[in-house]
Amino acid sequence: MTTRFHVRMTGINAVLHSVFQTSAEIFSNTPANSGGENRDRIATVSILEPPGPDLLKLPVTRPVSDQVRTSEPGPGPFPGIRKPFRSLWWLVHISFGAICLILILAVFAAIPGLNLLTLGYMLDGQRRVALSGRLRDGFPLMKLAPRLGVVAIFTLLFLIPVRLLSTMCNAALIVRGGTDVSSDGLLLGLTILKTVTAMHLILAIMNGGTVGCFLRPIRNVRRIGKALVDRTFASERQHWIVEVWGILRPAYHFMLGLKAVLGAFLWLAIPTSLLVAYSAPGRVAPGFAVLSFLGGLLLVLVAGWLPALQVQQAVSGRFMDIFRLRIARSMIRNSPVAWLFASVVLYAMTLPLYLAKIRLLPSDAFLVLTPVFIVAIYPSRILIAKAFHRSQSREQSAGFGFRWIARLLAFPLLALYVLFLFLTPTISELGRAAPLENHAFMSPVPYGQWGK
Repeated sequence: MTTRFHVRMTGINAVLHSVFQTSAEIFSNTPANSGGENRDRIATVSILEPPGPDLLKLPVTRPVSDQVRTSEPGPGPFPGIRKPFRSLWWLVHISFGAICLILILAVFAAIPGLNLLTLGYMLDGQRRVALSGRLRDGFPLMKLAPRLGVVAIFTLLFLIPVRLLSTMCNAALIVRGGTDVSSDGLLLGLTILKTVTAMHLILAIMNGGTVGCFLRPIRNVRRIGKALVDRTFASERQHWIVEVWGILRPAYHFMLGLKAVLGAFLWLAIPTSLLVAYSAPGRVAPGFAVLSFLGGLLLVLVAGWLPALQVQQAVSGRFMDIFRLRIARSMIRNSPVAWLFASVVLYAMTLPLYLAKIRLLPSDAFLVLTPVFIVAIYPSRILIAKAFHRSQSREQSAGFGFRWIARLLAFPLLALYVLFLFLTPTISELGRAAPLENHAFMSPVPYGQWGK
């Protein structure tokens, strides 16, 4: 009986191990036997299990792939100077993709509520960099942004004739009162042009949305016709939709941003409220000054910890991990120089964003500011994630001298940032609410302008 039970359990364990290993290979997009035992363990834990304390120590050279079905989450490696034409095309592709990425995130950030989606995409980039250590992995939308940019540009170009003919039809109807035969001809021509343009745009997008698809309409018709005859149209379109949806994942990124904002609010609410106690109008008593000083000290500590805690929350996916101070302290202890540099860059890039709060702009001009906010915040967050990976990849702490020199340098720099937050109510139309809209941790845009 015991032997039969042992054999049965051994078979079950073998089956579970096979399924577990196959699942890891599918999700991580990496063969289970190609990267060593340690790589399999890390990839499996990071995708299929809630990350525990063992996830904190990551190998530096471990390639990371996500639940996305694409092989490269970012723009891909630089081809090298030995391939000049490929390198030139890579640079053009990266430049165009970066512009499109900024515009996409800026549009999301300008819409109330969807700004959390923008923050979620930034946090997902931080998560990838924190796991892999590669800076290029911090821009997962870069694989899709150039294609979306091509679709948007050619859609606008093909709509220009429709717009011009529509203007002519409106002018003719106003001048001639709609009684002339030529007006009917213009309306018929506008209807035909709209139909042809819409069909061409739909076919071009369904064929992939590349430049060639917009410039070769006959080939689009042939491809769609061939796919319908071969009965592969549905499967091909479904594969394309699944791949695009796997990159976008709006629900996942929205929840990622929402958890980060809620966690940051819980950290910042009390220190920031104490900080603005003395700067509020009419509160000049010494007691309010003491409260502001105490809030400033607390905010200096929070400013040193919270960037690493947000990265850890994004990596693990658990909301409560934003309160694990051991993660932030290990980052300061293991990589003090990287932590200091990334923190200084983050807060230095944040300071100019408060200038937009001096005089609030109308909501229709808000889209003009959001690209500037994205350019300032996104690279700074990626540097924080790089420092996080560097600290968690090290087994030993940095030298005693490096740790304390970094802390002594960081304290006055963070204190200057807190002092600036203390003074913002005096120069901003938002008043005491200005420091609460902390762009370094919460929304990357001045969402207080929505109310204007």
